[in-house]
Amino acid sequence: MVNAPADELEPSRIAFGNGNKALLAEGRREDAAGLIALMCLQPPAPGRPVIVVCGGADNLVGKALERAAAMIGAGVAPAAETVGAAIVDGGTSAGVMELTGQARARRPQALPVLMGVAPKGLVTYPSPNEPIQAPGPAQQRVPLEGNHSHFVLADSGEWGGETGLMMAVAEALAGGGRVAMVLAGGEYVAKSEVREAVRHGWAIFVVGGTGGLADELSRLWAVYQVPCRRRAAWLLPSRFRYRPPRSPSGITDPDLREIVTNADIRPITAGSEPGQFARQLSWELQDEQILKDAWQRFGTYDQLAVRLRRLFTRSQASILLLGVAGTLLALIDSEVKKTALHWTVVVLPILVAVLVAVVSRRALGQRWVMMRAAAEFIKAEIYRYRTLEPVRTKDQAKSAKAANQQRLASQLDVIEERLMQTEASSGPVTPYGGPLPPRMYGAGRDDDGLSRLRPERYLRIRVDDQLSYFHGRVRTLNKRRNVLQFLAVASGAAGAILAAAHLEVWIGLTGGASAAALAYLGYLQVDNTIVTYNQATFRLGALQRWWLALDPEQRTGDALERLVTGCETALATEHAGWVQQMNDTLEHLKQSQDSAISRIEPPAGPAPPQPAAADDNLAARGVT
Repeated sequence: MVNAPADELEPSRIAFGNGNKALLAEGRREDAAGLIALMCLQPPAPGRPVIVVCGGADNLVGKALERAAAMIGAGVAPAAETVGAAIVDGGTSAGVMELTGQARARRPQALPVLMGVAPKGLVTYPSPNEPIQAPGPAQQRVPLEGNHSHFVLADSGEWGGETGLMMAVAEALAGGGRVAMVLAGGEYVAKSEVREAVRHGWAIFVVGGTGGLADELSRLWAVYQVPCRRRAAWLLPSRFRYRPPRSPSGITDPDLREIVTNADIRPITAGSEPGQFARQLSWELQDEQILKDAWQRFGTYDQLAVRLRRLFTRSQASILLLGVAGTLLALIDSEVKKTALHWTVVVLPILVAVLVAVVSRRALGQRWVMMRAAAEFIKAEIYRYRTLEPVRTKDQAKSAKAANQQRLASQLDVIEERLMQTEASSGPVTPYGGPLPPRMYGAGRDDDGLSRLRPERYLRIRVDDQLSYFHGRVRTLNKRRNVLQFLAVASGAAGAILAAAHLEVWIGLTGGASAAALAYLGYLQVDNTIVTYNQATFRLGALQRWWLALDPEQRTGDALERLVTGCETALATEHAGWVQQMNDTLEHLKQSQDSAISRIEPPAGPAPPQPAAADDNLAARGVT
């Protein structure tokens, strides 16, 4: 075995026994930029994403090794392929470095740059003219991993002596682009690498379930940085529901204390899937600020729409139930003449009036509908931006990407400006604080939300998922319609039976229940909604079949624009129709409830209820 040093700063080519050839150079931390230039790896003008992989070596075994292999092979590698990232690791044939090499061996064209940085005095590698051989036991050296594309050796004879050079090489490869670190397992060397990453301000993805430093950091982060939910938190005000984390000053190890205090750690829990990890890593590495802001706005309006819908439907259900209960109690009171029951009958309509007034003044229904519409229109603009090719502009100084980003930004501003002119602006607009992009249903679950979409993937995560949603909602709404119609008919039949039994006093209750079921059915707009969904399903299906029937040479940019524009127009038409229907229903509901309030006086018994509610599932259009 020979250790063939390269001439200073001049890379040499080495050949491994598996047929892979790699460039190898030696240098110091301050030589990193020159080494990258000599290897012809200069980053493009906007910068290049870089992933630094560190962690366990020989101590990564058993289930921890299997977990690391899954997350690197099906997480790190796909993310690097998606965003065109270079990968930097320790370069030796052990642990996470061997796993990254194996991932590149499976897709060498997709991962063209896998850079290993190692201490020169502790590794072996083939000379340019000799094949690699296994080191003897006396050498105490580790062979370089045979699937890497590039190596840089630090002038050091101890593990950890290459850390500074590794950080400098990653920065030089990035050239101003985003850098993220992935930690799986690891011990003292990995700790120094993570500490350096913290000082560089890089995001650190810590893969739980891989043992060593990764599990220790996951535990410390949960204890010292994540608020803990109190017992019976639902009984407490929102600001008291979580117990603040403990101060990191309690960590005795100074390096761990610095990491936990200052790091941007993204825990990848033991239950996380590789596809979800790849999605998060891809999101972090892409410099798409306008698109990320669009997802943030979508998440804000979607979250508020869900919250307002829940409040509105619960309040409407309460009004309905209180009205029916008041009718029942009034009938009982007319029979038994109890004082306590009499006062209950008096109080119930007052409670209904107060609840109706609160709902009306806060405009929960109108705000929910407007928030839902804004979220759906923003999502349409996001998918249009990600699928259609950038439009070339006459201004040569402005790139096509920049022009399209400005167009997306202006569209978002138009949507928000119109939203703020509605009743949606009458309440707090709390920013969304969950994962980005917000979790999607169905085929879009592993979508990073930023990368370009090919036509087939657009059809799968946008159109197919929307078709599945429409089909499911039509089935659900049809079942609900059948149930409400049955209740209305059954209540009417019960009233006829009571009349035949000379129990006319109870007919008011059955008549009220029947009227409630029919009114509820009317407020749901089930018939119109089913028609709208079926029409949108037909339009989307027709466009999908048209695209699939085209020959490959016919699937040009113009055809793609027709497909995307047609699909988004069909969805926009459905959204607009739904919004108009719900606005009309809510306006009618408001008028009827205002009229009911004006008629309420403290009587001996309440009038028959005026039931009204809105469908929670109709509002819960979900992040489809």
